Order: sequence, then structure tokens, then C-alpha cells
Amino acid sequence: MAPRPSPNVYPRLLGYVRPYRRLLLAGLAASLVAAGATSAYAFLVGPLLRAVLTGQPVELAGVTLPGARMLGVLPLLVVAVAAVKATAGFLQGGWMQRLGQRVMADLRAFLYSRLLAQPPAFFERQHSGELLTRFTADVPLVEFSVTQALSSYVRDGLQILALLTTCLLIDAKLFLLTFVVMPLTVLPVRSFARSLKKVANRSQTSLGALTALTGEQLQALPVVQAYGGAPRALEAFEVESARYLGEMRRSLFLRGAYSPTVEVMGILGAAVAVSWGARAISGDPSLSGRLLSFIAATLLLYQPVKSLSGTLSQVITGLVAAERLFAMADAPVPPDEGEQAGPLTQALTLEGVRATYPDGREALRGVDLTVPAGARVALVGSSGAGKTTLFSVLLGFMPPSGGTVRWDGTPLSALQQSSVRAQMAWVPQEPVLFSGSVRHNLLLARPDATDADIWEALRLAHAADFVNALPGGLDEPVGERGARLSGGQRQRLVLARAFLRRPSVLLLDEPTSALDAQSEAAVGAGLAALMKGRTVLVIAHRLSTVRDADLIVVLDAGRVVEAGTHAELSARGGRYAQLLGEGAVAA
Repeated sequence: MAPRPSPNVYPRLLGYVRPYRRLLLAGLAASLVAAGATSAYAFLVGPLLRAVLTGQPVELAGVTLPGARMLGVLPLLVVAVAAVKATAGFLQGGWMQRLGQRVMADLRAFLYSRLLAQPPAFFERQHSGELLTRFTADVPLVEFSVTQALSSYVRDGLQILALLTTCLLIDAKLFLLTFVVMPLTVLPVRSFARSLKKVANRSQTSLGALTALTGEQLQALPVVQAYGGAPRALEAFEVESARYLGEMRRSLFLRGAYSPTVEVMGILGAAVAVSWGARAISGDPSLSGRLLSFIAATLLLYQPVKSLSGTLSQVITGLVAAERLFAMADAPVPPDEGEQAGPLTQALTLEGVRATYPDGREALRGVDLTVPAGARVALVGSSGAGKTTLFSVLLGFMPPSGGTVRWDGTPLSALQQSSVRAQMAWVPQEPVLFSGSVRHNLLLARPDATDADIWEALRLAHAADFVNALPGGLDEPVGERGARLSGGQRQRLVLARAFLRRPSVLLLDEPTSALDAQSEAAVGAGLAALMKGRTVLVIAHRLSTVRDADLIVVLDAGRVVEAGTHAELSARGGRYAQLLGEGAVAA
């Protein structure tokens, strides 16, 4: 059975309304005026029609007026009521829409902030396509629940209440007889609501799977095409698409049948009123005006009841979407609290550090390592030895499952994680750039940097010449993931970003691996300047990097098996010498 939305979901959504109470109160006031104007319609219709049809005197608000005079007064009153209702409706709609949009902006910001705070392990468990669906499909559904639905509930709910009160005041007996049918609508409403919750959950889950499949296939399109996998990819897409369409057909059927069912129940109530009223008038013709007003009020109920019933079906879908969003937002986030970390001045120490993946695999198995401040340490080892995992632990992406990491003697767990990261610059092997300008990508390292700071960082990374040659200079768009730049240009921008960071600790994953010989030579001098006076941990695959290191640490299966200088380890004939022989450390 598909899970139902928690009863706490909608109150939680409405909690975002509190900062905008004034807008809500203004919308409520306008809705009350509109509801009162609608009731006034019903009170005026009966006397107006009676004056037109019979010309007899009519009693209005305790005053008896000749029929002829009523024909002059009542149309003016109807026009006045219409003007009041239209103005109140316009103001109510505008204020409630503004309220809803502000609430949704706050909700989007909250959800996005929660995503930005999640560690990489969270995204390893969640498919990017599924997360994208939450924002592209679920958020608009929730938006309807907060904007359109809230406005409809206030407007239509008050109108229904006002018209029911009007019917009760006109004729209590007729009210009880007519609206005895109304409780019967609860049965189909509950049945439809239960079914819609199930179908909405399944359809939104299916859409997430479809989006995930599409995104994955398009990202790997060159591989799909190279291996002739397009027919198979299309077949998988069609299967998932058919599943989604099947769920949507059920959802559309339920939504389509819901409003007519409620409508029929309402018409049945009106029919009872006409039948009973006709018999009453035959015995007492003076009741005709009251009956006409009662029928008018009953007919005026049609639109708000229909609108509210249609809104309910949309709200159910929105609540399922909201629960999915809140489930994502409620995922635990590592706390960012503790002492402020300053620049590393003594040593970065790992004491028996272990790291375990969610599936139970151990990536680090008791690593002991001391990195003196200002030292350059090279990490070498075959693929899967634990080099990248060690970086993840230092950056706080992966909490250690055992042991302690100390920053100048203080455990990282006692330091504010963001302050530790502020002291580091990480350059991954694959250069990462974002859609936007050159300036936008560099300011990620230091948002308050001036243009002079940026150009200095570019010069040190030997990137100033090619950036200056770009048509837009610092404001030139780099394209999605830097697609408009060459591999060497992308890597040099990433290095410039590290220069701009001015870190005390550098984490380098062989930063020149994506460069050709000419670009590598150009960056080499700048990289040496960047590393000067800083603590450097570098994942090394090239002999030139290893030879220059103060300490080489050899990792194997998550353990430190050797440590020393290039000369010492080469002469020892151990695992390092074996890696040299296998070409794992290239010349």
C-alpha cells in the first residue's frame, strides 16, 4: 500500500505563512467582504424577481416598499453589491497570491540550503534525476497547495459558510430538508481522497524514475552510441514512460470523476428544495420571494463547492509531493559547530583513522600519519588503496568510523567544519567548473576578492593570458561544466581558484594530470609558488611529483604500508618499488 501523507504535512506548510500574517489577515478580510456580498445577492434576488413578476409590495430589511419602487431600487443595489464583490475578490486574489509566492520562495530556499549542507554520501544514495524531480515536479505541486489552494479555501470556504447561513435565515425547515443531502457527500469525498493519495504517490515516484533514467542515459550518451545501446535505452525509456502514463491515467480518471460526483449531490439538494418549495407556495403564495432567494443561494453555492472540491483533489497530490520534499529536507545534516580553526601551524595528525562505507566496506583501516605544517606529502598506491577516501575524511565529506584526526592537536570533531574547510583548497583530478563566467567560478573560493586579486591568481596559475584573450574577459561564460574551454584551460582556472583561496593546507589530486606538456610546464612554476610555505597533501601518479615530496606515504588496502623519501623507499625494495616497476607511478 502506498504511504499516505502525514497529517502534519499541511500544518507544517502553513508554518511558513507566519512571517506574512498581515497579508493573510488582509486576504481574510477581503474574503469576508466578498462572502457577504455573495450572500447579499441571494437576499436581493428573491425580492427583485417577485417585484418583477407580481408587482406586489416587498419587505426588505423590515421595510415594506411598493413593487414599482423596488424595480428602481433593487437593480442599483445589485450593481453596488457586484462592484463590492468584484473589488474584494480582486484584492483577495492579489494578496493571497503574493502570500503564496513568498511562502514558496522561503520553502525553496530552505530545501536548497538543506541539500547544500548534505555530505557527498547523501547524494551517493540518491539519484540526481530523482532529486531534480523534487524541484521540477514536486515543488510546483506544493506551490499549488499553498497559493491556489489556500486562496480557494479561504474564499470558497467563507462563501459556502455565508450562503449556508443565508439559507438558514431564509427558512430553517427548508434548510434542514435540503442540506440533509450534504453529509452524504462525505462518503465519495473520503473514497476519492484515499484513492488519490495512493495514485499521486505512485505517479510522482514513477516520474522521478523516468527523469533519473533520462538524465543518466543523456549524460552517458557517447558511451550509449559507441556501443549501439540506443535501441535498448529507448526500450527502457518506453517501459518507464508507459508505467508513468498508466499511473497518470488513473489519477486523471479519479480527478475527472470527483467534481461531477460532488456536483450531482449538490444538484440533488437543490432539486429537493424546489420540490418542497413548490408545494409550500401552492398553500401560501407569499412564500414565493423567500423560495426564490433560497434557490438563488443554493445555486450560488454551486460554484464555490465545485471550486473547493476540485481544489481538494489537487491539494492531495500536493501534500504527497510535500511529504517527499520534507523527507528529503529532514535527512540528518552534520552539525557545523565547535571552535574556529585557524591556519595550520604545527601538524595535521591522523591517529588510527578508519573509514567505512554504508555497505560495510572499509576504505581506511587504522591509518596513522603525521603531516608537519609546511611539509609536502605525496600519497601513492594502486586504485582503491584509500587515497581519495583520506581526502574525503579531511574535508569532512566522510566521517571517520574510528580513530581521530587532529588539527594542531585539536580533534576535527571539536572544530567547526566550515572553518576547517576555509583553511583548505582542494583541487580534484577532474577540473570542476560551473555554468557562468570566469569571475563567477573564481569567486567561489573567496567571494570578497577584488578584480586585482583575481588577476593575480590567474597570473600565478598561468591563466591570465588566455582569459585576457577571451571576448568577455572575466565575464566570459565558460559553458556547462566549462565546456567552452579546453581541458588545460579548465584545470588552470581551477588552480587559479586555489590560489585565490589563500589556504594553509592544499589537497591536490595530481592537478597537472589533465594538462599537455606545454600547459604542464606553464602551470608548474605557479604550482610551486602556490605550495611554497603551505602544507600540501598530493595524490601522486607522476614521478616528478613524488621526487619533490618531503614524505611519500604508500597506501595499500586502506593501510599505510610504507613511508619515507623517494630514495629511501626505492632502496628498500618494498611496495613503493613495486609500484614504480608496475608503472603506477609514471615518469
